[in-house]
Amino acid sequence: MTEQRNGDGLPALLGAALREAAVDDEAERRAVAAFRRARDSGTRATSPRREDDWRPGVG
Repeated sequence: MTEQRNGDGLPALLGAALREAAVDDEAERRAVAAFRRARDSGTRATSPRREDDWRPGVG
């Protein structure tokens, strides 16, 4: 990894992350609706993987 000395390093990255980006409201509505349909369907396509279960004493 190379160090940037021209002022475009971390401050520029943090600034870009904090700036509000344009959001496609219709795309966001479709994504939320799809998530809610999947959540409310009551079926799970897959079981959680053991490595994704971080509860103590499980696995």
